[in-house]
Amino acid sequence: MTLKIGNNLNNFQTFKGSAPVGLSSLNAAYIRNLGIQAPQNAAMQTAQAPAAQYTPSVQAIQTTQMHSSVQNAQPAPVMQPNSAISNPMPAYMPGVGAVPSGYFMPGDNNHGSEDKIIKKTPWTGARIMADKVTKDIFVYAPKGMQGSKNSNFYEYLSLGTIPYIVGSAMLIATSVAATKFFNPNDAKASGMMGKNVAMGVILYAAMKWAANKVMNKGTQALTGVDMEMPYKKVINELPENGREKVVTEFHRVFESVDFPRWDLINKQGEENGNRYEYYDKIAKDKLGCEEPLNAPDQVVQPLIKQALTKAMAARSIASFLWAGVGVAIASQKPFAEEFLNFSKNSGILNTLKHLPRNFAEVFVKSAKQLWNGSTAKSGMVGKGLIIAAGASTILGLLNVKRGYKIDKKQSETKIDYKKDYVEN
Repeated sequence: MTLKIGNNLNNFQTFKGSAPVGLSSLNAAYIRNLGIQAPQNAAMQTAQAPAAQYTPSVQAIQTTQMHSSVQNAQPAPVMQPNSAISNPMPAYMPGVGAVPSGYFMPGDNNHGSEDKIIKKTPWTGARIMADKVTKDIFVYAPKGMQGSKNSNFYEYLSLGTIPYIVGSAMLIATSVAATKFFNPNDAKASGMMGKNVAMGVILYAAMKWAANKVMNKGTQALTGVDMEMPYKKVINELPENGREKVVTEFHRVFESVDFPRWDLINKQGEENGNRYEYYDKIAKDKLGCEEPLNAPDQVVQPLIKQALTKAMAARSIASFLWAGVGVAIASQKPFAEEFLNFSKNSGILNTLKHLPRNFAEVFVKSAKQLWNGSTAKSGMVGKGLIIAAGASTILGLLNVKRGYKIDKKQSETKIDYKKDYVEN
């Protein structure tokens, strides 16, 4: 007697010559969690597939095989809602292949699950900078050298801090490296030059940082926009070596003029009970609106972008001019001849005790010398540099405030009823 069986059993196929397989345990658990009745195995589906020709003997064989398969089947693990499976069973996904055990790994709960604005304190900036420099050296650089697929553009830009540090150290070292080979007079002159270079590096960074702070604080005072508002970004990295990793980065809400993180501002407002809290505060305190606006985000957001564009441009110009002033002050004679000279006959504790006062006195003398100059021409150059730096800061802030307002008058619509109305 000829036995005819269908071409397939409910589309269950054999993979690489193995026995027919159905849904993987991971997919079956997911479907069961959704409330959908999933088939337990291929044998049960075989019982539901009609044969092309029925005979009693064939029916008995199929029934016996079905009961045997059902008894030997193992129940699939059930995945609870919102729970991570640390070690799921291997599963085959069409178009993907075999998903290894350990592929889905729970993240670090200490990082949180969403981006969020963090509280700004006097130490926040220092903590973020320390975190950035540490990761530059021990995390971002090794990842880039290894060709990690999780290296991103933020890490690439962050690595720009390393050349500043290494280059500054090399500049100072090359200025004093050969001092021991000189005669006493030349060695003294070389040491003074090395001290000027070292102070130039320090004052370059310090004056540039101070200029940025002045522009940021001035912009916030005039417009209510805090250009340094920090937030923590949570990143789920792509799996490497069968594991996922959750990392954090520190960014600024307004670091991009084109794409500010309005969503985080709105989210913070919602947590305080008012989605538009940030915009309402700016409209009231800086724009002079006595009554709440109907759509404060649509009115204030374009003004914020305008202020950010002007402030960032002014900050770039002013910061580098003030950095130049710092280098010029450090190159004056008082820093070479008087700074730290008292430490030769005193201990380390005494040196640290008098260091702030000594630095302030030498800084003032050097600034005066830069302003007056050793000659008339050098005095003009010094005065011009200081005036240009100060003017860039003041004019930049004035430009930020210019146009930062809204029209409080109600728009009036006038209709001329004498004109004809024609409908096409």
